[in-house]
Amino acid sequence: MSFLAPQALWLLALLPVVVLLHFLRARRRRYDVAALFLWRRASAALARRRRFSPTWLLVAQLAFVALAALALARPVLAGGERPDRVIVIDASASMAAVDAAGTRLEQAKQAARALLGGAGRVALVRAGLDARLLAPLDADEAGLRAALDELSAGDAAGDLLRALELAGSLLPGAEVHVFTDRDAGLGAATLHRVGGPVDNVGISAFDVGVGQAFVAVVASGARPAEVEVSLWQGERELARGTVLVPSGGSGSVTFPLGDVSGVVEARLTPPPGDALALDDVAFAGRRALSVVSNDDHAPLLRALTAVPLTQVGVATDAAFRPGADLKVLRRASPEGLPPGNYLLFPPPAAEPDFRLVRDWDRVDPLTRFVDLRDVVVGLDPSAEAWDEEGWRVLARTADLTPVMRARQDENGLVLQLAFHPSQSDVVLRPAFPALVANLLGALDATTRLRLGEPLPDGAGAVLEPGVYADGAVFASLLAADESRLPAGPTAGQAPAAPGPGAPVAEAAPAASAPAASVDDAPSPLALALLGLAAAALLLEWILFSGSR
Repeated sequence: MSFLAPQALWLLALLPVVVLLHFLRARRRRYDVAALFLWRRASAALARRRRFSPTWLLVAQLAFVALAALALARPVLAGGERPDRVIVIDASASMAAVDAAGTRLEQAKQAARALLGGAGRVALVRAGLDARLLAPLDADEAGLRAALDELSAGDAAGDLLRALELAGSLLPGAEVHVFTDRDAGLGAATLHRVGGPVDNVGISAFDVGVGQAFVAVVASGARPAEVEVSLWQGERELARGTVLVPSGGSGSVTFPLGDVSGVVEARLTPPPGDALALDDVAFAGRRALSVVSNDDHAPLLRALTAVPLTQVGVATDAAFRPGADLKVLRRASPEGLPPGNYLLFPPPAAEPDFRLVRDWDRVDPLTRFVDLRDVVVGLDPSAEAWDEEGWRVLARTADLTPVMRARQDENGLVLQLAFHPSQSDVVLRPAFPALVANLLGALDATTRLRLGEPLPDGAGAVLEPGVYADGAVFASLLAADESRLPAGPTAGQAPAAPGPGAPVAEAAPAASAPAASVDDAPSPLALALLGLAAAALLLEWILFSGSR
């Protein structure tokens, strides 16, 4: 037999107190006698012969205290071998939220510590963006507790299913206990919900584009929130605005920035009682881009130079100019080009075949806000048909001829047009500068990470928002699901039952693998001891009434 709450055994220290109170309780009756000296001699002689005089009343009182203490210690009957146990702890950012009982992660740790004793091998698994074993399977209880103490939460998501797969491969057939703040269908694993309802606002999206910045904010809680959002570059404030966010919804604001290059930080001024700090800041940025072209078509150069932070040059050998972020080439084929980013279009056709664009991809980032409806393009009838394999076709004519395509691989981004800009009216429409701006915006050289993803140089996981590698890597939460903070069961509410689904690892029955949180039901043995304690209390009341 083992105990899941052994600290309750301290109640057994009350047994001597019960014995002491038994002796101190007055049991005197009044009698009329002729003299007292004989009674005093008899009392002294009796005290010398019998210092301790137990009664059935004392036995009932001692039995009640002992049985109640054992029941509160939550005993469980174990077989001959101690069961193996897997403990999976959600390490997503929402587990770092703070409520009246502390952070949700600390609540999970405290409940998980009660499962470390009375088990065979124990596997501690951290469920973040990926699953990770926290301590060796042969670690002792001290090592497991140390690994629990070092565990931190902050990932942009927690992949519980991946953690369960790891758990099943580590200890097949072991008890599996999952500590998280959200509902999940975990099959035969035992789910422990932590945390209570809290209020929180956080940045869910932040993007710096051409001359503007976009910030989206989400909120959780019972009431809408009005929050202040500000943009900073170092110690200089760039812009400030207010966002009204409905409860459980989102709001957004767009700031004009002008020619701003470098790292930009978005800061949220949270209302009092904000539960999570990881989503109150986010980072983005743009740097000046260099463009070189071997075509001096005036509308093309105007569209390129209109994009802020863009330096444009013209050179006949543009294809082989090193250091350029984008090369604009009058060239019919992308074959034979060195790695890099390109905008390609063929030379003007001698006798172009003019057609209308009827269909284009409105979802692709390169054609966002680019209206190509009824754009006239002049195609070269002698040009070879495009091979669409490995390319994203962005626009077609009425007869499904592709006239715009894009490809991105390890060598760079290539946007290719089937017409020269001088033989199309697209340069007279807002669609052309929008297309050029989208292309240059896609050449952002910075890397954006979700919290918990490893740095590109393999230096480990990022657990705090920030800028790394001299502005080359931005780490922000930007996870709406985490900022909305799913609420666990409130005090006195039973935890959610495990949902349906195929079990990854078999869990022991409820009697031999009781949950470790305070909301779990007592084991049958504990219920039996509580019943015996109640019977002892009733017997004590009957005996005491009879003695009076």
